Amino acid sequence: MKIAFIIPKLINEAPVIVVRDLINQINDKVVSIDIYYFDDVDVKEINVANNCYKISFLEGIDFDNYDIIHSHMLRPDLYILFNRHKIKKAKCVSTLHNDIFKVLKDSHNIFVAFIVEKLWIKALNSFDSVVVLSESMKSQYIKSITKVPLSVVFNGRDFPNSFESEIEDADVKSINLLKSQYKLIGVSARIRKIKGFSQLIKVLPFLNEYALIFVGDGDEKQTLIELAKELNVLDRCLFLGYRIDGFRYLKFFDFYAMTSYSEGFPLGLLEAAQNKLPVFCSDLPVFRELFDESEVSYYHLNDIESLKYSILKLENNKEEFSKNLWTTVMNKYSLKKMGKNYLDLYKKLIY
Repeated sequence: MKIAFIIPKLINEAPVIVVRDLINQINDKVVSIDIYYFDDVDVKEINVANNCYKISFLEGIDFDNYDIIHSHMLRPDLYILFNRHKIKKAKCVSTLHNDIFKVLKDSHNIFVAFIVEKLWIKALNSFDSVVVLSESMKSQYIKSITKVPLSVVFNGRDFPNSFESEIEDADVKSINLLKSQYKLIGVSARIRKIKGFSQLIKVLPFLNEYALIFVGDGDEKQTLIELAKELNVLDRCLFLGYRIDGFRYLKFFDFYAMTSYSEGFPLGLLEAAQNKLPVFCSDLPVFRELFDESEVSYYHLNDIESLKYSILKLENNKEEFSKNLWTTVMNKYSLKKMGKNYLDLYKKLIY
């Protein structure tokens, strides 16, 4: 089996991390894997051993040299739509990583979200198979992606035993200074409005024994800093900025926060679980589908009193929560299982 993956760029973001992890899982089980991407980055953040080729949107590839062409995200999916008439033999697969409308509304505006969602759905309906990340996503899109079978494949994540780079001394010093005075609630993610991190700032005045660490950058960062100043809690917030392999910092956290307004599949939660951290979550259907109330502590979105209660509940039962969550993640959401599910899908399409 020969496979081509098409991605926007080799950047350290969730969909590309999933592609890298998937390739690492199936590399020795197929004949060959090639990776195509559109944009260069200043620093190559994702390393793979396979051949990587930069292409332009208007440049074709030898599509039928492959058995499977697997694209991820908007431009690669549109690229397949644009070239669909040239693809005779290869089977085309797309993985939909998030709620299209909500993510585009967060990053752009409601008008852009409406128009682009229509175009993206049209592209997805031209594929041979579309993968979504949960049953809740499937129930959402089954009414609009009508010409293509929808499959559910859960993401997986394995926590590495060692890291290529050490954490900078300045970061360690700043974190340990805060940790010596407070219990640390941490996140490792892009700082965007859709992640709901403002809720963490708003609850902090009611939790005097806690502090926050943000590993990541994004357009919402300055807004959070201003909010922390307004609520007089900036001294208990540490904004480290973007760090490659942000999961290296999990060992410093006491709790992990998932406060999203929308989420495709919570890779950060899997990383936290494998680091045996207790986690509290917003009450999203996707989280409810994946984890029960013995594994994470839930709260109602935008309800600061509910958020406070969920954190205190987690504090009082953190060993039990972290143990239950770790067990579930290791048994249900491993990379090995994700790799097998995708291979089974590929084989079903071509044999």
